[in-house]
Amino acid sequence: MSIVFDRAVDYYDQTRALPEWRHRAIIDALVRETGITQDSRVLEIGIGTGRIGISIAEHVRRLFGVDLSVEMMNKLRLKLANTNLKIDIAQANARHLPFASNTFDVVYAVHVYHLVENWRNAIRDAQRVLKPGGKFVVSFHKRDPHSPNTLLRRRMRELANEYGVDTRRPGAQSEEEIYAEILKWDAAPRIVQTSVWQETENVSEILEEIDRQIFSETWMIPRAVMDQIKPRLCKWAQEKFGDPAPPLQTRYDSRWLIAAKA
Repeated sequence: MSIVFDRAVDYYDQTRALPEWRHRAIIDALVRETGITQDSRVLEIGIGTGRIGISIAEHVRRLFGVDLSVEMMNKLRLKLANTNLKIDIAQANARHLPFASNTFDVVYAVHVYHLVENWRNAIRDAQRVLKPGGKFVVSFHKRDPHSPNTLLRRRMRELANEYGVDTRRPGAQSEEEIYAEILKWDAAPRIVQTSVWQETENVSEILEEIDRQIFSETWMIPRAVMDQIKPRLCKWAQEKFGDPAPPLQTRYDSRWLIAAKA
């Protein structure tokens, strides 16, 4: 079953917010690299609270968006109440988009396909609703594989597995899988880097986020199991990073993968 973000509606925008310069770089690159104009027909898959969609809607007369979570889209409706932006939204599964074939000039998705069961079918349906020559765009976000965040989550998964819990989300398990699927219909997709930055990671803050089960990967872990994992993970973190652990710099980069429909 695909993951629905109803449980994250009250904290989603706060925990996923980007600095303005990074947000603007992502939007500008999407508009520039796909050739979006005011007349373009554009669809966002997984529009949620409009974190990306509201900025894209500034560039088109009418944006379309779908999401599984009605609660997330209700947040978007509230944001749109005092604007002139036009966003048509509907509850829909990414595997069965409620649009005719050859409808859109651009279809994009931001951090979606790792959450979608039968994600390959979802990508094929995104291709279906694209016009010939239309652009399909997926966001890629890279974190240093040696960062505290990466290492702590990896250890969390290992500990969860000891309790019989599989933390894998139902969709694509890697960017490489998504890229390989897209290669089946576009032999030469482009990867456009939108930003590179350094970020300070605090081990204690990451441990707190894991314990609070802020992010979808942790939702697979029952609370009773998380309570068993937490002290073991904290002990591992002390041994790995020190006690107290110093703030550590981590490299990130954001990219768009852009494919074209023949």
